Amino acid sequence: MMKKSISLFLLSSFLFSCGHSPKADKLITNEIIQAIETSKQYKQTPFYYAEIYSSHVKWELFINGTQMFANYRGNITVPLNYNILVSGKQKLTICIYSSNGQDVLGDYATFKMRLFYNENFRDKEDPEIHILNFELPYEQTKDLSSFEKSFEFEAKVPYQITGWRNSKDLTKVPDLEKKVVKKIEALRAILENKDSEAYFQAVMPKLKEKFIFLYATQQEIKNYFQEHSLTNGEYSKLFNDIKILPIRDYQIIIEPNNRIVKLRQKEGDLFFDGIKFKAIFKENNKESNGSYLFRFHIPEGSDEFEVIR
Repeated sequence: MMKKSISLFLLSSFLFSCGHSPKADKLITNEIIQAIETSKQYKQTPFYYAEIYSSHVKWELFINGTQMFANYRGNITVPLNYNILVSGKQKLTICIYSSNGQDVLGDYATFKMRLFYNENFRDKEDPEIHILNFELPYEQTKDLSSFEKSFEFEAKVPYQITGWRNSKDLTKVPDLEKKVVKKIEALRAILENKDSEAYFQAVMPKLKEKFIFLYATQQEIKNYFQEHSLTNGEYSKLFNDIKILPIRDYQIIIEPNNRIVKLRQKEGDLFFDGIKFKAIFKENNKESNGSYLFRFHIPEGSDEFEVIR
C-alpha cells in the first residue's frame, strides 16, 4: 500500500502547475514520450526512501548536496531517486532546526528516520530492504539551535541521469542574484498568463529526467497531462482560484554542491522556495498558501539558467 501511495504521490505532486490546453498537451506529451522511449526496459527498478517522523522541529533533507525537502514539519516518506543520478555512493544529510520561535531544539524535539529501498518499484509485494535507522540524540542536542548529520549509503540504479553533474559552479557566476530574479519573474508571468505551453517548455529538462527515475510508462505520462489540464484537471477541481504573488523578502540560496540555485521567500516562521501563490479550497472555502518550486542550473556549454528541479 505504501508503494502505491508513493507512486501516486510522485506522479501527481512533482509538477504543480496552472494547467494547459489540449493542443499543448499533445505536443509536449509526445516530446517527453519520445525521450523516454530511448530508455531500456529494466529487469529491476530499485527505489530508495527515507521514512521520517518528526515533532517540534523543522528539517531539511539533502541528497548529494541537493535539497529533497525543506522546512518540513511532520511525518512523511521521502522518495530519494529524485536526486540519485547514477549508481554508487550517495551522501544523505539532514539539517534539523528549532521551531515555533524557540532558540534551541528543546525538550520535545523529535526526529526519527528509517532509510530503506525496494528492488522492484512496481511490485507491491517486494520486501523493504533496510539500510539504516537514525534518531535525534536528545541529551546531546536539546540545547542546540540546530543539528546536522550526514550518512553515506550505496545505491544501485539502472539509469544514468545527467542532471547537474556537468553544470557550472554558480559561485563563479557574476550578477547571480539579478539573473535568478529575472528568471523567476519570467516564470511568474507564464504562470499568471496561464501559458501552459511556455510553462512546460520551461520545465522540460526536469520533466524528462523525472519520468526516467520514476520508471514511468507512456500511459502514465499521458494520464499525468490529462489529469493536470486547466479545465478538468486535479487542481481546477481542488481550487476555485490561484493567485500568483509578487516576489518579496527573498534571498538567493545556492545549494551545497554549488550547482543549483533557488529563490527563497520568508513569511513569519516559514519560508517558501520558488514562486508563492494563494488559493481558495472549493471544499471549505478556506485560503491555502504554497509555492511553485523552481530550482536552476547552468548546463555545460550554456550561459542560460535552466529549470532542473
